[in-house]
Amino acid sequence: MATGSFAARLFGGRPASPTQTLLGRLERDLQVPRGTTTLAVLILSLARSDAIDATLELPESMLINTVLLERIGNTLRADDYLALATPDEIWIVLPALASATIAHLAATHIGRVLEAPLQAGTLTVTVNPCIGIAVTSVSQGTPLGLLHAASEARKRARSLSRLFFVATETEGLDLHSKDLINAVAGALAQNRLTIAYQPKVDMATQRVLSVEALIRWPADLTPVMSPMVVVEIAERFGMIEELTRHVLHTVLREYTTLLTATGLPRIWINLSAGMLADPDLPDFLQQGLDIWSTGAGVIGLEITESAVIADIEQSIEMMHALTGRGFELAIDDFGTGYSSLAYLRRFPISELKIDKIFVKHMSSSAPDTQLVRTIIDLAHNFKLKVIAEGVEDATTLDLLAQMGCDQIQGYVYAKPMPAAELVRWIASFHGELAGN
Repeated sequence: MATGSFAARLFGGRPASPTQTLLGRLERDLQVPRGTTTLAVLILSLARSDAIDATLELPESMLINTVLLERIGNTLRADDYLALATPDEIWIVLPALASATIAHLAATHIGRVLEAPLQAGTLTVTVNPCIGIAVTSVSQGTPLGLLHAASEARKRARSLSRLFFVATETEGLDLHSKDLINAVAGALAQNRLTIAYQPKVDMATQRVLSVEALIRWPADLTPVMSPMVVVEIAERFGMIEELTRHVLHTVLREYTTLLTATGLPRIWINLSAGMLADPDLPDFLQQGLDIWSTGAGVIGLEITESAVIADIEQSIEMMHALTGRGFELAIDDFGTGYSSLAYLRRFPISELKIDKIFVKHMSSSAPDTQLVRTIIDLAHNFKLKVIAEGVEDATTLDLLAQMGCDQIQGYVYAKPMPAAELVRWIASFHGELAGN
């Protein structure tokens, strides 16, 4: 992509800056009805080896900027556009995307082309990229709203040592609000948080093999918060161990008092990055099992890619410690990370969960369909079971069945539900199968 095009437009008789031009074009793109398409904004932050020279705008670094923009531009589509906001920050707009997944692929491609050093004349520069992604479905739908969300996502990517992070509903939310922090602390102190369980159905037998335990905020408490916000607040403000303890003991209590009657062999709970980094985690979990007189096989632990990749070696060591205690492990949200493929063979896991963002648009997006097929084939090559989450319709279910996906989790079968309701649902579901 040629960088000269950004200086061609005039605003008020004065040469427009690259960022002014980008914002003007982005404003127009956001006003166009998109139908089923998505628009994404990427903020690319660069840790440069010539940071001082670049800041001083020395000629050699200016040449490097040209090489940098050309290299990134070559990965983009004809309708995409970018601007150098500062020497170490680039804004990129991807309009008319068939799926948000394409923005993830674009970020991955950008990361790859920036692995090799940049050269201009006798100057050689290395960069360490970090990308925040915001899409129209989770932003305010304005240029500044998208940029703000992308900027927050970029900070998260840097803190997690990831190439990119995608903005969610938590971006733009003031997580430092005392009201939010106090609300989470109060809900934990009063044991107000509840658990909902979503079944995982085996494709071959059409039986429920396990369930995932999901935290739920009380409907009568304000402010209303999603599970994602609750977890993020708990992790940022020192409550993640208390939250994990609450989830673990609630699950074990409901398993021993209600769910054993269903014949469920396992309940999966989610581990945060903070808990995975805690050297006392195996003992912490064992203490809960001892209190409820249950074995480690009852609990499966889902770990997100981002939590593992934040510190690969420490994570692998901890994962082996957990499997040594008898816990089954799964990688959750697979496909959203950056370095997973290189390390997958080293993870002592039994299951791989495909992130719902790839599953959601399979019926209408060929790229998403191919990605899911690739992940399933890859996992099976490693002798892993594959679970697709976020499956909502029969068309997607059929596609996954044709690809050999092992288990399905999603609204196509059931929404998350309380333990007592789950008991009735499993009995009805298995009863209907027996009746056939």
